[in-house]
Amino acid sequence: MPADAGPGIPSHPAIALGVAMALVLATYPLAHRVATRVGDRRLADVLLAALVVHLLAVPVLIFVDDHVYHGVTDYTGYDLHGAVLAGRIRHLDFSLSGSGVDGIVGDGAVSIATGVVFALVGVDQLAGFLVFSWLSFLGLVCFYLAFATTFPEAPTRRYAWLVMFLPSLVYWPSAVGKEALMMLSVGVASYGAARILAGSGGGVRWLVAGGAIGAGVRPNELLLLVAALAAAFAIQAPRRLAALRISHTLGVLALVGAGLAVSIALTIRFLHGNGNSFASVLQTVHANNTNGSGPGFGSSNVPYSSSPAAFPRDLYTVLFDPTVFQARSATQAIAAAENSVILLLVVASWRRLRLVPRAMVRRPFVALAAVYSAGFVYVFAALGNLGLIERERTLLLPMLLVLVCIPTSPDAALPWERAGRDRREASHPEVAQLLRPAGPATSRRSA
Repeated sequence: MPADAGPGIPSHPAIALGVAMALVLATYPLAHRVATRVGDRRLADVLLAALVVHLLAVPVLIFVDDHVYHGVTDYTGYDLHGAVLAGRIRHLDFSLSGSGVDGIVGDGAVSIATGVVFALVGVDQLAGFLVFSWLSFLGLVCFYLAFATTFPEAPTRRYAWLVMFLPSLVYWPSAVGKEALMMLSVGVASYGAARILAGSGGGVRWLVAGGAIGAGVRPNELLLLVAALAAAFAIQAPRRLAALRISHTLGVLALVGAGLAVSIALTIRFLHGNGNSFASVLQTVHANNTNGSGPGFGSSNVPYSSSPAAFPRDLYTVLFDPTVFQARSATQAIAAAENSVILLLVVASWRRLRLVPRAMVRRPFVALAAVYSAGFVYVFAALGNLGLIERERTLLLPMLLVLVCIPTSPDAALPWERAGRDRREASHPEVAQLLRPAGPATSRRSA
């Protein structure tokens, strides 16, 4: 563990150990509450073990960045700016002037978040990384809760193990950076969306809270999520109206519409849109990343076309490139090994993937996950750099895992559907008596 893991930003093992212990203790009641909620007591042990693994990834990540990439990383700037802001925040001075932070969206938001963390735990790089790793872990917990909310009657341990221990989801979001904050943002917002789509109540505040975090960091990824929610709700709306949930349906439509408007406005500002088409913006991003100068640019010139006809190639690039036969370095070999695991997982889950169209109708969060995944592949293949794509796709994997973890019988009625059916039966008991099965109800087995 380096004594000075960054220019002017020290790491003190004693402070980091204290922060790590505090984070584990703070997570202990949360893990047991989640386990109790889903009716699986052993899940608490899985979540606590996952947190330890995520925290242990932090010193590994710092070591690799310092000795393999020689400190040429985004977090160096975040740490330096955060250290300046931390001293001001402790004195209730929230001015950004002279701090090197130009704004509050994008890199500025991460620097401000780093300053807040440093103000709480001290200006210590390793301790700051541990807090960011914990925040990304909380985002993954929210993704799990979204899955459990969508399939409350089915086993969810498969999804929990995959989303908590997949190497990319452990490693990349454990750094001080946008990935950790966006994992928290999209996870919280996805949990809110799942509650809205399942009619569980309380989803709006989760959706708004997650959206507020993402709006300041990467509004373009937030736009993908809101657009996917709009598509999922469009599939669900006719059935909601048939279940006499007219006012609630209109309210959610208004919320989604407002979210789309805000996300589009923030994305245009974030991307400095100048009236060009979305396809041309993606082509420009690809050209900048493959032809630009500086570390990381032009290191892997991946072909890209904004034409939807090129989507199969984009799917291969984002999910499976490089393969074990293409790896030319140790880091590529590690990435290729995980890509092989993802490929095997997709192949082994073909029975579940066949259920996606039916599940999209019965459980609209599956539609959200499918639309988000497709949109993510189309947009982020434009990065044109395998290193960048591997890091960015951490925001794709929790949604993709939803599709390969669908229970084999996703047809049970949702809570709001049962409520609507009960109201109709109460209004017309004679019809309900004729339609009710004569024999005892059979339970549906979920895999």
